Amino acid sequence: MGTTETRTNRIGNRMGRTESLDPGLRDLLSRLRERVRRYIVWDSLLAIAALVLVVFWVALAVDYLPVRIGGSEMPRSARAVVLFAVAVLVVLILAKWLWGRLNRELPDDSLALLIERHHPSLGGRLVTAVQLTQENRSHDSHSPVLLQHVHQEAAAAVDQVEFGRVFRWEPIRRKLMLVIPLLLAALVMAIASPQTFARAVGRLSLFSDSPWPRKAELEMIGVESPIITADATEEVGTELLTFEDKTLRLARGSSTTLRIRAATEELGHTVPEICTVSYVDDSGNRGQSNLRRVGRIQDGYQSFVLDGPPLASLAESVTMTIRGLDDRLLDYRIEAVDPPAIADMELAIRYPDYLRIFDAGGASPDAADQILKYQAGFRIREGSSLTLRGTSSKPLGAVDVATTSEGVRDESTDGAEPVVKIADDRMSFEWSVSDLRDPTSVRLVPKDETGISAQASYRYFIGVVRDQVPETSMTMKGIGSSITPIAMLPIQATAKDDYGVESLSLTMAVRASEETAEDAGNTSGEATTSAEPQQHTVLPELDRDGNAAWTFDLRDLSDDGTVNGLAPGASVQIFTTAKDRFDLGEPHSIRGEVVRLQVVTPETLLATLERRELEFRSRLEQAIDETQRLRQSLAAVQNDALDVLQTPDEAESPEESDSDSDDESDGDESSGDDPADDDTADDGEEDVRARQRVQLRIRQSELQATKSTEELAGIVVGLEDLLLEMVQNRVDSVDRRERLENGVRNPLSTVVTEPLPRLQRQITSMERVLMAEDPAESSGGKMTEAATAAIATTDEVLLSLNAVLEKMLDLESFNEILDLVRGLISDQEELIEETEETRNQQVQDLFK
Repeated sequence: MGTTETRTNRIGNRMGRTESLDPGLRDLLSRLRERVRRYIVWDSLLAIAALVLVVFWVALAVDYLPVRIGGSEMPRSARAVVLFAVAVLVVLILAKWLWGRLNRELPDDSLALLIERHHPSLGGRLVTAVQLTQENRSHDSHSPVLLQHVHQEAAAAVDQVEFGRVFRWEPIRRKLMLVIPLLLAALVMAIASPQTFARAVGRLSLFSDSPWPRKAELEMIGVESPIITADATEEVGTELLTFEDKTLRLARGSSTTLRIRAATEELGHTVPEICTVSYVDDSGNRGQSNLRRVGRIQDGYQSFVLDGPPLASLAESVTMTIRGLDDRLLDYRIEAVDPPAIADMELAIRYPDYLRIFDAGGASPDAADQILKYQAGFRIREGSSLTLRGTSSKPLGAVDVATTSEGVRDESTDGAEPVVKIADDRMSFEWSVSDLRDPTSVRLVPKDETGISAQASYRYFIGVVRDQVPETSMTMKGIGSSITPIAMLPIQATAKDDYGVESLSLTMAVRASEETAEDAGNTSGEATTSAEPQQHTVLPELDRDGNAAWTFDLRDLSDDGTVNGLAPGASVQIFTTAKDRFDLGEPHSIRGEVVRLQVVTPETLLATLERRELEFRSRLEQAIDETQRLRQSLAAVQNDALDVLQTPDEAESPEESDSDSDDESDGDESSGDDPADDDTADDGEEDVRARQRVQLRIRQSELQATKSTEELAGIVVGLEDLLLEMVQNRVDSVDRRERLENGVRNPLSTVVTEPLPRLQRQITSMERVLMAEDPAESSGGKMTEAATAAIATTDEVLLSLNAVLEKMLDLESFNEILDLVRGLISDQEELIEETEETRNQQVQDLFK
């Protein structure tokens, strides 16, 4: 009590002087103000801790728990959003709850009112004392004594004030109840598994993207792609392409194999039974495929491959996610890139020298003679130089080239494989070969600057038109297999080549008979058992068509000594040799067919010709016999045709018929008087068959006339050759040739050129009359007129042929007389030779 009174007196004394607040009350308010600020700080810090810990564990659950059930981690973007939201909330708490409340003023009267609210026993004394003692307070009506009394009572009640009753501790306790378990759990996690805690903190703070450990561990190996090469003989290999930043570029249309591997129990993981890839392309199409296990476990890993969709015939860019148990390979992207394509191919050709016969020499030696677009089935001349000029659809990095033919050489390096030259703009290339002689298949595989190649080689087949060996032929008109020693050999030779003939030669090789060779050897003092052939070669001039003419005159060649041994028994061989301008190897030279001729005496040749005359006479007799049968057939056709074409009017008026065919008319009248003719209109089918029989006979007659014409024409040609052969061999007299020519050949030629063609036309007119639809044209009178004319022509032919046959019989008799004379002369010569031999023998006997 004493202390209280003393304090009251001291306050009263001060009140009386300055009316200031008691130090005890001021200290009370100051301590309360500090405690309020500490409360604000702790409340804010606990709120921040609670926010961070709650978000940490929630985000950890969202990030980790899906992994345990086969899902994937929270993506980095989601973690960034969570981290950003936490940072924003922390800033808000610091700004509003901490900084904002700390900067608020806490006046004494408010603090006093707070104390009064939680300590009703003060009865408003503390608030009254604080408010009435404020320095800036004025115009208050109060009693100083009463104020002093209230002040004293308030100061006396300071010890009764409890700050714990002033603050609300429930928010702090709730925050502590949230923070402490979460914090303890974090500490336990950090102590028990520091790596897991560090991974969680790193992932949620975005300092790390390492995935959570799983039961399975998948690892991306890459994509195995076949190596596309131009060389078809090489075995197709593969190359492993790896992802860079989970991205890989492949050629559109390629078919590749995706490879991954899974860690096994050796590395503490479980191998998935099935690995699945889920994909979506840029068009939004989705799909799913299973990878298959391949091979055995190697180095603690099991391999899996995918060789189907979406990597089979890749059409669009695709994004893939691979799952195996609880592990994931996320967001691997394969971009489909258009491979380079050869958009255009041009051929530049330069012909070889053997084809440049008209080259003026002013052009560049490397200039192309022809430039054209490539077409299938294209062929160039053998030995030409070829340049392929291709245009690409995108910039090129390289072009792989391979060929399948031999003899391809580079222009710069002999024997080396040609290389591809890429232009500076990388959009075109050239490939050249020189001296191309074999059909060549060129395969090209373009690659772009990133190494992506076409998925198949571009094939270009270049055919080669080989230079052909020249063709030559030779004919000799008027020369048979036997010739006389003084014969003339007229030769017509032809040489053809695809690019022109350089030269044509005619060679005559003479091989003398053995007797002549022995005589020549005895004369020279040498023993000769066989005759060596003598050759004589000439180079006739060729015209533009490759034709040449030359005549070997054996008499002149023997007289000037060019050829010796042209005596009966010798043989003559004549052949042609043609050569073209081909100069890329062995020259293209060919020898034509050899014509072999036997040298005989003029008498032997005439005997041969006479035998041929007998053959012509036999053929002529056969032609006469066939012509006679032809006349009989025409007469039969005339009778049958009149029966078919007879009309009732003609049957009643036989006097209107031709007087030269009374027998045929009587037959027609008798057929016209037959009552069955009245039924002809009703039996049209029988009439048709009769017409067809007559038509068949007419056509047979026409064929016989044609055959006779061809046979006689062959006899004429044979006679012409026989006459010409007499001339070329210089045998017999002019009188004999004229008799054979004027008496046989010319009359036969006249028959072939005039009566026989007229006969064929007349037979044709008979068929036309028979088949005419107009009754006026198809009548018996018309048929009689046509048949009579044909029979008359046949008679004319027979007369001419019989006359020729008689002439040939006369010539045969003349030839027989000549044979007798030649026989007498031959016997006389033999007798003379025997007489000379006897005389020689007698002379030799005298000297013995």
